Amino acid sequence: MTSFTFYGITEDRPSTRWQALFDTVWPAYRAWYLSQGDWARPDLATAEAKLREHMPELVPTWERLVELTGNDETAARMLTLWNPPRFLPGCSQVAMSSPEPALLRNYDYGLELFEQVHASTRYGTRRVIGTSDCLWGLLDGLNEDGLAVSLAFGGRPGDGDGFAAPLVVRFLLEVAGDVPEALRRLETVPVSMYYNLTMVDATGRSVTAYVGPGMAPEIIEDPVATNHRGRHPDYPDHARRFRSVERQELLTEALEDGRGVEAMAEAMLGPGVWSGDYDNAFGTLYTAVYRPLRGEVEYRWHSRSWTRSLNSPEEMIVVTLDDDSTEPVDLSDSGTASSNAGTAGGARFSAPDPNVEADPGVEAVAELIASARQAINGLAHSPDPAAFSALISLSSEVGEALGTSARLLAEHNSWARVAELADVSRQAAWQRWR
Repeated sequence: MTSFTFYGITEDRPSTRWQALFDTVWPAYRAWYLSQGDWARPDLATAEAKLREHMPELVPTWERLVELTGNDETAARMLTLWNPPRFLPGCSQVAMSSPEPALLRNYDYGLELFEQVHASTRYGTRRVIGTSDCLWGLLDGLNEDGLAVSLAFGGRPGDGDGFAAPLVVRFLLEVAGDVPEALRRLETVPVSMYYNLTMVDATGRSVTAYVGPGMAPEIIEDPVATNHRGRHPDYPDHARRFRSVERQELLTEALEDGRGVEAMAEAMLGPGVWSGDYDNAFGTLYTAVYRPLRGEVEYRWHSRSWTRSLNSPEEMIVVTLDDDSTEPVDLSDSGTASSNAGTAGGARFSAPDPNVEADPGVEAVAELIASARQAINGLAHSPDPAAFSALISLSSEVGEALGTSARLLAEHNSWARVAELADVSRQAAWQRWR
């Protein structure tokens, strides 16, 4: 039985609630952000310049967040979310125009990678509510004008210069009141990975924008989006692994049957769409039903639901993913609300066991290690330019070799063993080397 606490936090401008969240989860975010080495992430001047160029409306909030971190330089870089490490959530999305505008989505990911916070904010001129990620980005959300947006991984591997999709969702909800305006603003924002951004507004206008590095948004007039581009996956192996086409077809059939919002929400939690594969970071953590005309989102599990509106008080709910029993707790008049907020996200970031040590294995492996070290040391102490070039080449080859070795070890053992030896979480190992 797996449980987590979902926190509903209301804070118009970043202050004590946000700082409590940061203090709790920053060590894990920092480890994630620097997981490929500090050199792999942009310097602060570059990251800040990109934020000011493409999302100037967010800069005052970013400056306030940086202040709350104590002007931590690494945190300042990470919070721009420019060129972050890769992350690949699953997800299914459906936009409905009748009987009322609605955006439904399943968020499929690993619990350890879930921030567990519903945020209600007014960073700019609009109140925005949604599911928090990356400390101020949103996995999905709704603004007071009735625009709702959610993200799903688009299925194409690779990344490039751009912002993380959760910050793009935040940006669109801060600056746009309807779908046409959101699409205009989206054209000005580079995105670091390939995503499907599904959106609907209060008029019932809906689209999915397929976005990615180095490309203009591709507008797809399809009410259902999963984890591939359009209707025909560019990468069938990835789509097959996550049943992307099957989920899309099931939801399309349900929509064509003329189901209402309630019945469609049941379909999202039904066989073939809902996923229980939490061990491989592909479990359905919630179904969200956004209703623009009501200004609310309903989080649903198999037998319970939790509704958050533009005016909801702070509260939290304990969710059991197996049988989905939930019990909300109102925090609006509680003197412990601030301390409760400080524990948000704690389950996501379970620290690896520091006492785990990798075993070099059989004698043949030990001999290879000794030979490799001798060769590397010899190159490092040679004044020959060719030695320096060889070391640069070897550093790239070692990175590729780590992936090959990790996949082979997982195939013959498990991803848990890979994570144990790498001193990271299982989800982190699977994401990095699968």
